[in-house]
Amino acid sequence: MNCYNLGGHSGCQIHLIEDDDGNVFVRKVSKDNAYNKRLEIQCEKQTTFKNRFIKAPIVYRQGYTEEGLFYFDMEYIQGMTLAEYIKTMEIGKVKGLVESLVLSLVPEQKELVTEEEKQKAIDIFSNKISELKKCLVNKNEPVITQALHLLENHDWSIMKPSLCHGDMTLENIIIRNDCLYYIDFLDSFYDSWFLDVGTLLQDVQVMWSYRFQNEVSMNTVLRLIVFRDLLLDEINKIEPSYVIEIYYALLQKLIRIFPYTTDEQTDQFLLQKTEMVLEKIFQLENERRAC
Repeated sequence: MNCYNLGGHSGCQIHLIEDDDGNVFVRKVSKDNAYNKRLEIQCEKQTTFKNRFIKAPIVYRQGYTEEGLFYFDMEYIQGMTLAEYIKTMEIGKVKGLVESLVLSLVPEQKELVTEEEKQKAIDIFSNKISELKKCLVNKNEPVITQALHLLENHDWSIMKPSLCHGDMTLENIIIRNDCLYYIDFLDSFYDSWFLDVGTLLQDVQVMWSYRFQNEVSMNTVLRLIVFRDLLLDEINKIEPSYVIEIYYALLQKLIRIFPYTTDEQTDQFLLQKTEMVLEKIFQLENERRAC
């Protein structure tokens, strides 16, 4: 048996394994016993994901190591991340790509939210924002203070719970033979498609996946702008009020990163992008009030 370490961002061990029969698969192993439950949820999300537009790697088996760490084995998808693919893809193909993503994530029409669901969303987001305020108490930045105030006073009740990938970045979407695959499902404090689309905006508008690249070509920037505009246009067709909610989802996503930043470059990047998102929300709020 041959085993190669693939690394990973969550602290989990990710290995590419070729068994004695020549079968190749990926094994993801929990980083410690405390993380077992989270990885089990991620495995369940991936196992139960079914969609006619997007695929997910097949989960072959799951279990525990001798050390008591949860693991699961899955199909190895050898392809290109969407973050890389979009750099050279034909602009004419972006529309079809966005439509597939929207159809896999977003309901086809405005959904009714029950009173129980509304209250649950309000309570969960209220608790999360309170936690963030405590974590960021020493971050004396006006942009962060303004963002927290906005998030604290926002009505989160529209965010109906739904199936949710949990970390819908362009790096977690793989292209292989013109097929799209979602990888690296993540457990979330709240499962809703609004958060997935907000995370997509984190890449196509904030350019999070490209933050460490010294220079991003204008061709890539152009494709990301087209992607963003088509994405928001498709959602606006379903329900115009959803667009601003997605920007609130993006804002809370950015603010949740601040407690984990360890270098000045990332900190300044986040401050700049948070200010940009705040300006967009203010613009959308003004447009909503004018209607």
